[in-house]
Amino acid sequence: MNKNIQQLLTLVASCNDQLTEKYPQLSTAVGLLEQSLQASNAVTIDNVKLKKRLMFIILDAHPEIVGIGTGQSGTEDFTFIKQVSLTEISQSLLIELIEQHITD
Repeated sequence: MNKNIQQLLTLVASCNDQLTEKYPQLSTAVGLLEQSLQASNAVTIDNVKLKKRLMFIILDAHPEIVGIGTGQSGTEDFTFIKQVSLTEISQSLLIELIEQHITD
């Protein structure tokens, strides 16, 4: 696993831990999809109850950029939200995205 995806996975898992303390009813799972799309890796966070997914994709060709999208868990349904520089990814940004897209 490359260092960028490892860094992102660690940050998403940490944010997930914070949110499960804030929202005890929240049932989430954090995952890693290696080579999930053509030449890419992704970190996912799923709301198990609502079947909502937030995905953070790093393309091998652009390891400094993170694509962010949302969709339904277990499906190919996926909507691109935006892309940001890996250096712009912070706990506050991730928590905002998670609260906005996968909490009930």
